Amino acid sequence: MIAVDIDDVLAASVKTWVRYSNERWGTKLSVEDYEEDWAKTWGVDYEEAERRAAELHKSGLLATYGHFAEAHEVLSGLSRRFKLIVTSARIEDVRAETLAWLDDNYGGIFEEVHLAGFYDKGPHKDAVRMTKAGLLKSLGAGYLIDDQPKHCLAAAEADIEAVLFGNYSWNRDIGRLPAGVTRCADWAAVKEFFDKIA
Repeated sequence: MIAVDIDDVLAASVKTWVRYSNERWGTKLSVEDYEEDWAKTWGVDYEEAERRAAELHKSGLLATYGHFAEAHEVLSGLSRRFKLIVTSARIEDVRAETLAWLDDNYGGIFEEVHLAGFYDKGPHKDAVRMTKAGLLKSLGAGYLIDDQPKHCLAAAEADIEAVLFGNYSWNRDIGRLPAGVTRCADWAAVKEFFDKIA
């Protein structure tokens, strides 16, 4: 079973998020400035970050995220060999919007969708440190494709093979990857990685 993240793995999320932030709150952010800790990215306290996050999640923005066309082709092929599921840190409040987006862009590929709910109580320091390892283990996932180093490193520690996806500011400079974590810069590299697995 392969667990696949949504944001910046299936969806081109951050560039749309940054554009919205710059238009709505007058920030001058670029994709390179983005961090998972939105309070830190915005330079605000957690109360203000929670207020902004709630507004953003109610805005319908998630439905406008573009998708990676090459992901669809690669995942369609993998779905003939593996059970594919989605594991995302998205909040429960955006489940319906998330499911509709997945159906529009990747319909028929994923058998299950699991939202980890780290941020269901708003952006906070504890959530930023949480990983998907326990969720992945409970689901019986053998592989993870994710752009966040913390999830990939924790998965590898739980004996789940991880693909660190993309070449983003938040995952680029983390040093040498341990055994069990392989960087794949794009979906062609992901295909190559799984083609080597019998």
